[in-house]
Amino acid sequence: MLMFPGHGLPAGLPEVEMIERARAKREWEATLPPLSDIEQLGKRRQMMEEQERKEWAYREKEIEMLQQEKMATLEKMMEARDIENKALTEKRLEHLWNKKQLSNHKDMQRLRKHHVQAIRKLGDKHKNVEGKLERRNIIKEYSNFSSQVYAPMTRIGVFLDNNAHQYQVVSHYKDTIQGLLELEIGLPTPVLQPRIKAPVRDAKVIGYKARQRKKLISELEKEYEEIHQERKKANETQKPLRFLEVVEKPPPRPPTPTVQPVPEAVEARELAVLFLQKVLRGRAVQNRMFEGKERRLELIHELRTTHALQDTGQKAKEREKSSLLTKQRQEAANEHKDQVLQDLTEEGPAEELGRQLDYLNKELYRL
Repeated sequence: MLMFPGHGLPAGLPEVEMIERARAKREWEATLPPLSDIEQLGKRRQMMEEQERKEWAYREKEIEMLQQEKMATLEKMMEARDIENKALTEKRLEHLWNKKQLSNHKDMQRLRKHHVQAIRKLGDKHKNVEGKLERRNIIKEYSNFSSQVYAPMTRIGVFLDNNAHQYQVVSHYKDTIQGLLELEIGLPTPVLQPRIKAPVRDAKVIGYKARQRKKLISELEKEYEEIHQERKKANETQKPLRFLEVVEKPPPRPPTPTVQPVPEAVEARELAVLFLQKVLRGRAVQNRMFEGKERRLELIHELRTTHALQDTGQKAKEREKSSLLTKQRQEAANEHKDQVLQDLTEEGPAEELGRQLDYLNKELYRL
């Protein structure tokens, strides 16, 4: 079995303990009396029983440690499951809360609509308290532009947008270019070429704001004149140069130092020496590594056998963990599916019933 970092190397505390136990067992086996000595057979049996009790106690201790590790793993998995269940419960409660809020909002809208209808009916009843039948006054309806003749209500069953095309204006002058040209010829010249004259403002200053603005403009003009005069004087004092200025040349740079080139033979010999040094150093390190491996060969074999025994237990733990996680995911998916089906079965009949009641209500008002 190969050993590499993370898989047997570097040796941890459990591996070192197993190696020490194996060494102690070999030392104990060396101290056992030989089987050929009949007089010390009782001593040999007593020593073997004592060693067997020690090994059983160590094995029980290992089993307890494995059980503790399993319990810790189960506790972590239970905590993760509890957290996931808590999140699902909170999500479900939030969904129910939103559903109840939506239901309450719909109930409030329905109650407000019923209240408006009841108030409208009471108003109509108060107009005719005695219950007398009145004939339709066509003249009064056509003289009142807010009556049902001009502005019928939609809840009675009249939809003005259905016949909106009859109000559309169809004209030859508007839909064709020839009509637009004919319309343009018939228009007077001032319409096509308007003349706009800018209004002439009164030069008279009226109000505090206007006086203050005029004062500010006069001060700014005065400052501008002063600055202009100063610049003019400065330009007069500075006379242009009659001759070109002499530009001094910078001092010459020192010559670049040069080095005598190394002969090719000497350079090749130096490179060969460096390469030989590298090879010798690498070979020395390789020899030290090989010697260390030969000295610790017994320890490496013991570590390989110990790690091979532990692989089976780790694989069993991983299989158990994966099975538990798969079971939890399946249960969560089933719960989500049941919740979705329940929500769909609850919402469908309610929407259909509301639609039918709304239709019957509109038909009742229309009749």
